[in-house]
Amino acid sequence: MNSPNAQNTSAAQNRITGCVVGRIRRLSDFRKHHHVPDDVSDATRSFVRRAGQGDVKAQADDLYRDIREAFRYKRREFDYSCEDGQAWIKTPDFDAHIRIDQEANSPKDYCLTTELLALHNEAIAADPRLHACFNAHCDRLVVDFPGPINVADKIDAIEAIDALADHLSYEPDASAFELKLPDLDLRIEVDETSMRFSLLTLRNLGKLLEHSQRAFEILTDCDFELRLGPGGP
Repeated sequence: MNSPNAQNTSAAQNRITGCVVGRIRRLSDFRKHHHVPDDVSDATRSFVRRAGQGDVKAQADDLYRDIREAFRYKRREFDYSCEDGQAWIKTPDFDAHIRIDQEANSPKDYCLTTELLALHNEAIAADPRLHACFNAHCDRLVVDFPGPINVADKIDAIEAIDALADHLSYEPDASAFELKLPDLDLRIEVDETSMRFSLLTLRNLGKLLEHSQRAFEILTDCDFELRLGPGGP
């Protein structure tokens, strides 16, 4: 029987994601008679989705064309939808989602997010065509744990490995930590709900995915059993 702090990391959900932040008043469907929100509520979030629908569609249409040109999919192989401030592009090899939201901590700003939510075969993560289509949009790999993890236990496990300990920093209450791996050009941020990978230097989606997989193998010694594969990035 698993202990209460045990973690089934093999069931973790992975996302390749990126976000562009901007002023709400610059959205394509924002009009002069509109008011920029001063707070965050269901009503203001709904307003941002309406005001940003044109921006979502423009990005989704551009991405659709890039994917079609790169992968040579037939029309019937695509599932495309765009409404209410979000768009889906589903293909035989991967699913992408684009959405616009009001920034939770900055009411006058929006966040236009692009995510790869599913990769349907083992090889697609290393496909340079995928990297070319999404490199400008996605710069993080996020692993959402199926349940809360014991962060303090992970910190202790990393500190026990001399090669990693010097690259570790964490909150005094052990609620979160950051691990920098200069040899892999990676920053890894962890709290009880998720693990986030990003490059320390310039964005490069292919490098991010390749080096994150290598980091997964390093973190296996700290009881993180993770991998890139079908069903998730």
